Amino acid sequence: MSPEDDESPLRDGDSETGLLPDSDAIELLASRRRRTLLELLVDAGGPVTLESLATAIAQTERATGLGATPSHRIAVSLHHAHLPKLDAAGVVDYDRETNSVRYRGDERIETWLAAVDES
Repeated sequence: MSPEDDESPLRDGDSETGLLPDSDAIELLASRRRRTLLELLVDAGGPVTLESLATAIAQTERATGLGATPSHRIAVSLHHAHLPKLDAAGVVDYDRETNSVRYRGDERIETWLAAVDES
C-alpha cells in the first residue's frame, strides 16, 4: 500500500453509484453533532450558513438535554473538525470563504441517519 492509499480513512466509495461505503457512512455518523448537522442539511435542501447551522445545533442540543454549548463554540468545532471531514468525504460542499454549506446527497448517509433515528 502506498502512502497515498492511506491518507484518508474514507475511501472513494462505490465508483458506479458514487455512494460512500457503509463503513465510511457509519464512521461519519459516529458523532452525534455530525448526525444533527447532516439532518439539518438534508432538511434544508440547499446552502446553509455556518452560523445558522451552529445556532440550530445549539438549540437541538439544549432541547435534548445534551448540554448548553454556546453556538460560537459549536461553529468553531464545525469549521475545524466536522465540516472538513464531511467535505473531504464528498458528503457536503463547504465554502470556507463564505461559510456556506451544501449537502451533496448520499442515499447511504440518509439510510443510516434514518436507522439511527429509529433506534
